[in-house]
Amino acid sequence: MSGILCLTMIVYGLLTSAWSLSVCFAMIAGLYFLIRNEKPHVHSIRILDIGIEFDSKLSTWSEWKHFWILRGDGYHELHMESNGHLMPDLVIQTAEVDPYQLRDLLAQYVVQIDNQKEKILDAIIRFCKL
Repeated sequence: MSGILCLTMIVYGLLTSAWSLSVCFAMIAGLYFLIRNEKPHVHSIRILDIGIEFDSKLSTWSEWKHFWILRGDGYHELHMESNGHLMPDLVIQTAEVDPYQLRDLLAQYVVQIDNQKEKILDAIIRFCKL
């Protein structure tokens, strides 16, 4: 389905002399074929008394503003929002980790937000399995 859409947009761009549109969709299709067989990276995450260690990089609890756990059909995601602009927010799919134990543990260090919804960009990324 997406291949047909890309091909249609490339042809439309060529017919209307919108070369940049054709090039853009050709690059999107090419990138898809380059990365479609890549395996997801496995990261190590540890929750410590002083903060969170993510792939051997430690961030203290004071660097995090709040967290919430998104519960979906068949998955749970931990979302942590950072205090600073230099550090990105953290989104982790928790796999087999009990979300209730995780919530109780994190609530000791960071404020929990209850009714937070998934951001639209995160929903698109999850839906497209990127």
